[in-house]
Amino acid sequence: MKPSLRAFALLLASLGVTAAAFDCKSLKIADHAYDLSALAHDVTLESNATTPPTITGTRYTLNPCGAIAAASDKVPEIDRCPGDSWVCRSVTNYKPNEKARITEVNAVAGGGAKEADKEPTLEAKASSGNDTPKEFHWKMHGVTIDKVEWKTDIKFVCDKDAKNDALPVLKKFEDGELELEWKVPAACALGDNNDKGSDGGDNKDKDGKDRKPEDEVSGRGFFGTIFSLLFVGFVFYFVLGLLYNFFVVHATGLDLVPNLAFWREFPYLVMDFSQHIWDIVSGRRRGGYSVV
Repeated sequence: MKPSLRAFALLLASLGVTAAAFDCKSLKIADHAYDLSALAHDVTLESNATTPPTITGTRYTLNPCGAIAAASDKVPEIDRCPGDSWVCRSVTNYKPNEKARITEVNAVAGGGAKEADKEPTLEAKASSGNDTPKEFHWKMHGVTIDKVEWKTDIKFVCDKDAKNDALPVLKKFEDGELELEWKVPAACALGDNNDKGSDGGDNKDKDGKDRKPEDEVSGRGFFGTIFSLLFVGFVFYFVLGLLYNFFVVHATGLDLVPNLAFWREFPYLVMDFSQHIWDIVSGRRRGGYSVV
């Protein structure tokens, strides 16, 4: 192997990138496994800007797992990105009520890049301890125009609350460099979703089997249901008692409270009961009766 090729192979190894065929389903980044296959389809981002007397539209079509689909044969070849483009940028310009015309189209990733840049590279910042990286960068070179090398940098961010059909966000396009941010669950390392519980421990029960999320809250759900039933029952008792005392007994003021005598004595009953329990627990009460 020539020195230059050997150096390139070592560089790929240091970045944790698959140097063979790029496989979105089995990626290795910073010693962690990732699966981006849920994103293996063309995604389109569009924006319009008013540029009097015309309107300028910019479209980005990208696929993080391979070359984008070829444009229709109805589109002239001069208005298409090369067939091996992974990210294509096209600019249209038109006046209201007139047909749009393509003024610019080029590959921002792939599409005639150098042989060494035919596939993206993946980089992750070093994480502290055993924590998995929460973000990584997908980078790929594109065409070279007027000695300026176009390229794409997609920052993938692990977001378990998002959906994999979320679109990336355009951060900027400047001097031929496209920067995107993509928050999706697919950007989370494999095992990061299931291996740990919320307390950081293994998500296993005492028999070593996977613990289901509903098992963790079943106990709390039971007691919560009992408490809710008691609360609702008390509200019904109180409201119905008030209505009865008002319409039937024709009571007023505090006399509207159902079983008022009981509620007046309730604090003392609680105190006596608590004292009784304390005497039993502390051993002060051995038997017989105590004078109240």
